[in-house]
Amino acid sequence: MNEDASLLRRRLKRIGLSQGAVDAAWPEWWSASADASPSAQVELRFSLSRKLGLDPRSLLDEDSEPRFIWHDAARFKNLRGESDLEKDAITSFGAALGNVLFAASAARSSLLGTGPSALRSAILANQPFVRLIDLLSLCWSIGVPAVHLRVFPWESKRMAAMTIRAADRYALLLAKDSLYPAHIAFYVAHEIGHIALGHLTSENALVDFDRDELADSSSDAEEAAADAYALELLTGNPSPKIVSFDGHASARGLADRALQIGAEIRIEPGTLALCFAYSTGSWAIANKAMKYIYSAGKPVWKEVNRIAWHELVRENISDDAMPYIESVLGLSEGQIDGRSG
Repeated sequence: MNEDASLLRRRLKRIGLSQGAVDAAWPEWWSASADASPSAQVELRFSLSRKLGLDPRSLLDEDSEPRFIWHDAARFKNLRGESDLEKDAITSFGAALGNVLFAASAARSSLLGTGPSALRSAILANQPFVRLIDLLSLCWSIGVPAVHLRVFPWESKRMAAMTIRAADRYALLLAKDSLYPAHIAFYVAHEIGHIALGHLTSENALVDFDRDELADSSSDAEEAAADAYALELLTGNPSPKIVSFDGHASARGLADRALQIGAEIRIEPGTLALCFAYSTGSWAIANKAMKYIYSAGKPVWKEVNRIAWHELVRENISDDAMPYIESVLGLSEGQIDGRSG
């Protein structure tokens, strides 16, 4: 094999893979001496293919363009001109990561066919309202791993979340960043809706790109159904309309009122503010209200991945894959305190 590691890196980046994805997938055991070893070169290519969802034969043949394994294996929502190659990269990256997560978590029960009211009642039996942490606990308790991506296959990132399916297993990969949990809680509840409603019956993945408005059933019935499922799970109503809070039109007034009545009507105050934004389009007011609803803004992905790190059965993650998972979860640079336990 005449192609050295630097040339292989260039080949991977030439098809559009991000520097972060290539760096994260590159094995820690690689060294200058390994570059001169034919067997190490082969193992390098198999290691990269497992993590990035690439056909290993396309990496072994230095004259070939790297090919993603999962082609036309996902459905994409709210696309805005993404290329077929970019879609294949997202799908293959997610499916490969999902396989690692499935191996490191146990399948316990199925969400398929479970209604939002049943899940909401189960959570409200022990909590005042449905929070992000409750949704994450629910996912992990039934064997649906949920992580927040800190490494992305493509340099441009507009994906909000994706659900991966393998046989009867599902995994949630979040990508939307926020300083407040209510935003991410909606996306988690939405992906739970896709699973429970059976929207992934033949595809390996369903990818949701970012949007500010609720879906219309005339344009995308599945998205509208998943939105309604999420809203009923979070609020008890599949189509809540909150156009005013007794005349409180300011961010402070909205926050004060949401905090006042949230426990009473059993809706998390941040979710109430989002319902107001969805109903009125007043996103600036609702987003500013978050600063008053929560004591401080904190990157939500850190809490999502701190939970994931403690839930994963790390003994089931191979030595080669462990540094990759740490990078994907933002642990490799010590970005969150989640290594213990």
